[in-house]
Amino acid sequence: MQETQLPQVIQKRLSPSNVVERLATLTTGYTPDPERELEEASYYDFPVLKAPTWHWEITWYFFFGGLAAGCYVVASIASLFGSREDRAVARAGYYLSLLSLLPCPPLLIKDLGRPERFLHMLRIFKVKSPMSMGTWGLISFSFFSGITAAIQAARDGMLGRWWGARLLAALPQRLLVLPGTVLGVFLGGYTGVLLTATSVPLWSRSKVLGAVFISSAISTSSALISLMLRLTGSPARVLRKLERLEWIALLVEMAGLFAFLRGAGRAARPLVGTAPKEHGRTFWSFVFGGGLVLPWLLQTGLLLGRHNKRNSGAGLVLSLLVL
Repeated sequence: MQETQLPQVIQKRLSPSNVVERLATLTTGYTPDPERELEEASYYDFPVLKAPTWHWEITWYFFFGGLAAGCYVVASIASLFGSREDRAVARAGYYLSLLSLLPCPPLLIKDLGRPERFLHMLRIFKVKSPMSMGTWGLISFSFFSGITAAIQAARDGMLGRWWGARLLAALPQRLLVLPGTVLGVFLGGYTGVLLTATSVPLWSRSKVLGAVFISSAISTSSALISLMLRLTGSPARVLRKLERLEWIALLVEMAGLFAFLRGAGRAARPLVGTAPKEHGRTFWSFVFGGGLVLPWLLQTGLLLGRHNKRNSGAGLVLSLLVL
């Protein structure tokens, strides 16, 4: 009798729902207690005080803004500390940063409703206001991203031989990269800080969202640059360095996500739990498993193996998966 019950117990413990529930308890540090929760209703029983007014425009603004910031930071690292071969990374990164940045102002203006509202935000500068700092950070970073990409284009001969192109090519690009990189790190992380300033307990309970957003920006931008360089046939040594950076960024992102869930505690249950109206199965299967763990494991396999045509194809697929 006990022998027949043992496999059933093991099967129950290894069921998807039970595994997801254990992950939710492990990461949040909170074990649901229905009886106590019914007796002691609290602020955390209500996900928001007021429904967020953000729509799809802000979601894409976060994505493209993080991508632009990450591409610039990766390009700057290659430019300042890389070899001659790594100039391909810097070149691709600066171009991709500017291209990723182009949709950001229209998306932000579309969310605000009227263009003049964006201009009104430039009339004030408040250090303690995430919205004010974000607006000025976006404008300042746009300047450095644009001028850096223009200098790169002039040096690559894309602007012709007129006097303006020669003037741009003579500008000290590496000197301009330093403040641009600082602003890139700020732009990549401020969106996470912006979320913590809202009244949504899931976001406001933890203060590490900025670090999660920065690491996510680095991993995603590394994948995009790697994808472009693979398509243009860059040397394997250059791609290897990008793979290492992507591996580290994914690891930091997973650690940051764990710290975020741990800090959010009970407020994170709607995201990671298995109760009705909770999204744990989707989060653990697609966001954490498919978006972080699987790419990290595949990246580990690529780094441990030799670089050949098969691994090159796998790296191409991996870059698409991270994106």
